Amino acid sequence: MSITEYLPRGWEVKPIGGALHLIAPDRSEAEDLFKGACRSLSRTASEIGAALCITWEGCDRPFQIAPSVHDVESGGIPPMSDLFGADYLKILEFLQAQRHEGNIVIITSNTTNKCLHTNDLLLPSRAHWSAAEFHGYDYLQSWRVDLPNYEKLKGLLERDRTAPGFEYKLRRPDGAICEYETTYHLCRDYCGDEVRIGVSRPQDYRVLAPAPQG
Repeated sequence: MSITEYLPRGWEVKPIGGALHLIAPDRSEAEDLFKGACRSLSRTASEIGAALCITWEGCDRPFQIAPSVHDVESGGIPPMSDLFGADYLKILEFLQAQRHEGNIVIITSNTTNKCLHTNDLLLPSRAHWSAAEFHGYDYLQSWRVDLPNYEKLKGLLERDRTAPGFEYKLRRPDGAICEYETTYHLCRDYCGDEVRIGVSRPQDYRVLAPAPQG
């Protein structure tokens, strides 16, 4: 079934990066579609091999449609919104698409919490360190300031394999405490390791407590 069969008049469909954006006339219509056709759209996402985002003019947090887990596990193409079964080349494509969209991407081992990859959009103004300095960093050091949310994230990824728009706090390497918003994806095999892949907009953070002086 074509995606357009789900859409009332006035909607647009545009491919952007690695996703297909369904653009509603307003937020109300976007919410109605998301609530009423999410499961059907999830199957469609698996069939076409692309993430679906329901958005509207002025939207800063679109509704993301996850693919049907059954379709991915039974040998379908793993869509970009579900990286659990993606191979290394699919992950590289995802990294390239997100960099093109202007997003920060960080790959962290889900077993050791060591940082395995950070793209060049993570700047010291946000994280104190440069992207290169985070390679090999143990992120559990930063999560200790918000361990309940860390455990919540691990549980969400184990259950759903994605955690869109997840809000949490970290202690930066300089000691400042910051609040962040990140969409996380679980991947079972990144160079032999299970990882969580975090995608963030550079502006989605705020400093809650500055770094100690001296």
